[in-house]
Amino acid sequence: MNAVLWVLLWAALVVGAHSIAAVYSFLPGEYWSGAICLILFGLLGWYSVRKRSLWFSVRLLRATGRLLPDSLQKRIVIADRLESWRAVHITLGVATLLPLWWHLSAGLMSTAEAILAIAVALLLGSGLFGVAIQEYLPPAIQAAAEREVRLEDVASRIDAVYVEAEEAVLGHQEALVQAYVSELKPVLEADRSVGKWRLLMATLSGASAAGEICEPLRAKADRFGADAATWNSLVDLAARKINLEHNAFNLRLSTSWLNFHIALAIFTFALLLFHVGSVLYFQGL
Repeated sequence: MNAVLWVLLWAALVVGAHSIAAVYSFLPGEYWSGAICLILFGLLGWYSVRKRSLWFSVRLLRATGRLLPDSLQKRIVIADRLESWRAVHITLGVATLLPLWWHLSAGLMSTAEAILAIAVALLLGSGLFGVAIQEYLPPAIQAAAEREVRLEDVASRIDAVYVEAEEAVLGHQEALVQAYVSELKPVLEADRSVGKWRLLMATLSGASAAGEICEPLRAKADRFGADAATWNSLVDLAARKINLEHNAFNLRLSTSWLNFHIALAIFTFALLLFHVGSVLYFQGL
């Protein structure tokens, strides 16, 4: 099932459950709702542990393999797959909104609690953004003109395109060489010929990032007479370089949100520990 639709379905369930609870005047106290939030946050964090280590899963599967029949063990193996953990992570992330909603309804917040609430909102928001990225970006990358899977490969291809263009322009008329130096070489040499916003719009629309820059250049081919074909091939190389930039942008976009999400999760966890510790301290526990 589409992960974004799954998120929307669970968000609707959360709103519905909250509305039903309000009709029946059911509002868990701040300690109960806070405890439920804390448990759910702990389960959410376990997904990150599972991605980076198989220690727990290996031992769990060994234990269940000795105790359970093969048919049930196969189901547990399927449930332990990373995609299954991801589905549970997404589901719990949205479900956490319900006890969090109750908890925030308990009363006024201190400055520290307000910062924690903002951090939690950003954490959930970045998670939802990541779900959309993971759902829609891979097809966009597959449909793009260039589809390298490592930034190192993209950089190598860009260097190769520049060398090819430099060799292709040798031995041609002066007008072509001058036009190449003034109009195409800056595109081939630039670290980024197209702004991030335009690259993002190209990703969302499925359009070519090179079209707006290269089509006007291609229209100038007739002025070079016999070298028109060479000029078009040079424009094609410039377009390829821009498409490689687009490829690199998509690769960074697919991972940069996760770095922000993880850093925010660590920060939120620290605030959460401070919040729980403060509550226990002021309650004399």
